[in-house]
Amino acid sequence: MEILKTFGVEPILLLAQIVNFVILIFILQRFLYKPILRVLEERKNKIATSLKQAEEIQKRFEESTTKQEEILDQARKEATTFIQTAKEEAKLLSDQLQNETKKSIDETVKRTQQSLELDNQKMILEARNQIVEMVAIATEKVVGKALKDSDKERLIQKAIKDIKNEN
Repeated sequence: MEILKTFGVEPILLLAQIVNFVILIFILQRFLYKPILRVLEERKNKIATSLKQAEEIQKRFEESTTKQEEILDQARKEATTFIQTAKEEAKLLSDQLQNETKKSIDETVKRTQQSLELDNQKMILEARNQIVEMVAIATEKVVGKALKDSDKERLIQKAIKDIKNEN
């Protein structure tokens, strides 16, 4: 204790200061340090929660971006398939229309040919009848009598053969 007195330290004052220091530490720890630690811990938890939420949001964003790309790819594929199908159907329809048009043209040509043939046959028949009439009239004038139908037919056939042989 003498050493303490040599340095000017009083034991009662030192003890009082130690007690004051312990009381001050107790008060600071109880009313200041623990609430600050609690606020810091709460803040730390909030930051951790926010980071977790940010990670989840980032993960969801990436998933939605991936999903969106998949949906767009699927839509592109479906659009390509739809366009291809439409092209194929248009080609089939075009081919069908061409075939129907060709058939219609062919039928019209056939009908026209048949009509022309009928007209040709009518003309030949009319010409034949006129030739028969002329031959009959000419023969009547030369011979002086009317010919029978069988004689007219025979003369017509002979005249037709002569005309064919000349061509």
